[in-house]
Amino acid sequence: MKTILIVDDEEPNRFYLETLFKTQGFRVIGTANGVEALEAARNNPPDIIISDILMPVMDGFMLCKACKNDATLNTIPFIFYTATYTDAKDEKLAMELGADLFLVKPQEPDVLLDVIHKFSSDTGRGLENKLKTSVSEEKILKEYNESLFRKLEAKIKQLEKANQSISKSESKYRSIFQNSLSGIFQISKEGKLLISNPALHHMLGYDSADDFSASITDIATQVYVKPDDQRRLIKLLKESDCVDGYETMLRKKDGSILWIKANIWTVRDENRRILFYEGIVEDISDRILKEETLIKSSEKLKNAMMETINIVSTIVEQRDPSTAGHQQRVAELASAIAEALNFPPHKIEGIRVAGLIHDVGKIAIPSEILTKPCKLSPIEMGLVKLHANAGFDILKNIDFPWPISQAIQQHHERMNGSGYPSGLSGGEIIPEARILAVADVVEAMLSHRPYRPGLGIDKTMEEIESNKGILYDERVVDACVDLFCNKSFKFSSNPL
Repeated sequence: MKTILIVDDEEPNRFYLETLFKTQGFRVIGTANGVEALEAARNNPPDIIISDILMPVMDGFMLCKACKNDATLNTIPFIFYTATYTDAKDEKLAMELGADLFLVKPQEPDVLLDVIHKFSSDTGRGLENKLKTSVSEEKILKEYNESLFRKLEAKIKQLEKANQSISKSESKYRSIFQNSLSGIFQISKEGKLLISNPALHHMLGYDSADDFSASITDIATQVYVKPDDQRRLIKLLKESDCVDGYETMLRKKDGSILWIKANIWTVRDENRRILFYEGIVEDISDRILKEETLIKSSEKLKNAMMETINIVSTIVEQRDPSTAGHQQRVAELASAIAEALNFPPHKIEGIRVAGLIHDVGKIAIPSEILTKPCKLSPIEMGLVKLHANAGFDILKNIDFPWPISQAIQQHHERMNGSGYPSGLSGGEIIPEARILAVADVVEAMLSHRPYRPGLGIDKTMEEIESNKGILYDERVVDACVDLFCNKSFKFSSNPL
């Protein structure tokens, strides 16, 4: 098995070459500089040496010279593989030192493999090259020094450009830091302010960073309105190293409150020890104020809407005193059923509102029909049935956050299609209307009417259970029965 000695101070480069050659059946020795390589070669002479040039301790040129002056190593093919020494003079020096080939990185894998296979089968190439080398030691050293000087000069220029780039970056950063509209800061892990930009201390009502630092000895108690907010923030930073969009209240110099949103991250050293925290702060007081105003306005509108709904409910019931409290109790039972069915709070509220005004369409029915103390004729009953569509027409243009008008229009529909006004069935009936249907029937059967007494809980539950899945939604019936029979549901006002 042929042995290749790889000499390169960059570990990824060594790893790549070692992997490439091992897959071709070569034994590979990897070293990081010329001294290590020379020792390894003398202990176990390889078949080929592939070396970089720019390395610490001993570079590739000196390694090549040492190998070609060593009687046990001078016939071993020596190949330079470099990315930094690419000048034609560098290649000339390499060949004068006795190198067999000078390759510039990167090379395609198949090119490298062709070269290695060629040299691994041409054992006399290294000796032949050495015998042709007739350049004096003095000239070689001179060219070597000139090569080093060129590389040093290039490196200095490179460093100068890097320094200029860093200087520009620092200048740009200082400009951003000083002129940013957002507050920028660094705080020690103990909570002491290290750095702040003008935007931050102006945001907090201080004249300068010095004014802020001199005035604040404990950020948690003097700046945070709620000291626990800072402790919670520090805990989050220790857990995840970064917190985005953290909102809290800060106290300004004059004592007024400032709402801020901050993106903050933890800065650690190479051993993961916390050095400090830094971040960016944005004043969101205006946004919070607008949100609070909007919430208050929304609450006022909601309260006004509910007052209007209660008034409408009262007007409807005044036209038919015999059903006083009916809509309130339907709303109460319907919302309890919705809660039992795990409806979200927003939908439960909508079902309650729909229950409060589900008979609003009765405004369009003559009061003498509504208050008639005996069974209605078919014509009169037909007029009463108009209240579902009438309710829809009254409410359809109101922008409720729930399907109120649809629920009112459908609350007399039945699962088998036998209801009114549209003969809807099954999935055509919205869930809110299915709940209202059961709540409406149950309340009506339990309540006393001029033409009959209340039927009682047992008979009422028997009625809806016997029509479960036929007239009424099965899940709604089960929830209603469970409320009365197992959870002792009672109306807040007596329906009897």
